[in-house]
Amino acid sequence: MSSNSQNTDFDDFEPLIQAGHAICSSAIVEDLGDGFRFMVRSSDIASKVGDIDHRVDATLPAFVIRHDGQVHAYLNRCAHVAMELDWQPGQFFTHDKTAIICASHDAQYLPETGECISGPCPQGAMLTKLDVQEKDGQIFLCQAV
Repeated sequence: MSSNSQNTDFDDFEPLIQAGHAICSSAIVEDLGDGFRFMVRSSDIASKVGDIDHRVDATLPAFVIRHDGQVHAYLNRCAHVAMELDWQPGQFFTHDKTAIICASHDAQYLPETGECISGPCPQGAMLTKLDVQEKDGQIFLCQAV
């Protein structure tokens, strides 16, 4: 499946993923390709969202990407201003595929850690990284305690 068409069936549907459940098939998330968007309950990732303004059991947008063969997942929320990052659904990488970019503010983040490396982010700003595990051809959201 090409990276340009991988999310076509999902553009208008972002599944709600609970901790311990599969986010998507590993094959959907190609190295340096489009990310896979999903929703997550704040209660499932409580330790990760303590400083984010949200309702007690809000659903929050998230995404998973693959960079240098490894999967990484983050809340889809710029560390500069609380807006979704992708400029088109699932398109999170800069043109040269070296960083995740916020389409609204041009803030750029390291794909492996979520650390802001350029743009208007406050010093030390980071994307909220989610714990994921890849096994048996699936990418799973892990419980954050």
